[in-house]
Amino acid sequence: MSVIRTENLIYDFTVPDPEGEGEQKNRALYGLDLAVEPGEFIAILGRNGSGKSTLARHINALLTPTEGTVWIEGMDTSQEEKLWDIRTAAGMVFQNPDNQIVMTMVEEDVGFGPENIGVPAEDIWKRVTDALEKVGMTAYAKTAPHRLSGGQKQRVAIAGVLAMKPRCIVFDESTSMLDPRGREEVLSTVRELNRQEHITVLLITHHMEEAALADRLLVMDRGRLVMDGTPREIFTQREMLRQRGLSVPPVTALADALRDEGVPLAEGIFEEEELADALAAVCRKNGGRSR
Repeated sequence: MSVIRTENLIYDFTVPDPEGEGEQKNRALYGLDLAVEPGEFIAILGRNGSGKSTLARHINALLTPTEGTVWIEGMDTSQEEKLWDIRTAAGMVFQNPDNQIVMTMVEEDVGFGPENIGVPAEDIWKRVTDALEKVGMTAYAKTAPHRLSGGQKQRVAIAGVLAMKPRCIVFDESTSMLDPRGREEVLSTVRELNRQEHITVLLITHHMEEAALADRLLVMDRGRLVMDGTPREIFTQREMLRQRGLSVPPVTALADALRDEGVPLAEGIFEEEELADALAAVCRKNGGRSR
């Protein structure tokens, strides 16, 4: 069974009419059909206004479809009685960790979610300990969140979601407010959760190098799913990405520039090690020369 499945997902929202005559209806999502399998690591790309965050909020049942259906582990998100079960199955980590941290001590914040869904007290602290260990924040259990760096706060937010024991976590541009070190900390945590804990990950990001870490990429444009494939398949379609306001990872752009200058490199390079190995092979073939 798919962890996430949408069928003809349509979402409309209303905004004030620019002429001041009531409201007008706008469409954010147009008939999305999507299936996400257990353990997948998916990155969702798209320019601002493409519908990425709107889709994310449907997965966590913060929004419900205008038309169509969203199922989380077989549960219809429009069924209000299933709301807590859905949000336990599909956790969400937002852009700003300060909006997700509510308590004055790290361990109390991580235990807040399980307490609210009625987890017995003796189990809460075991969950807190396990969650902090998984994100590498055990040493900060007694620390006030305001004393942490941005990356550390975001890892605490992830721990709070983990303590709910989700099968899927949606990261809605969760690294966009972080410096490079904080981004690296969070992405390392995300990869480990996917690989070691087999948690399904949906990573919404504007950073192509982050997307390159995923198993599968989804590209959205104007509320529609327009591309779906592996990073190698998607990042070789430079013109299609450009038309949708997107680029390729920096290492891919460098490899493309070198290829344009005559260096014999394969297309679809999107990892630093892959480029280094390819350049080393070219040098060996040419007796130490790069061309």
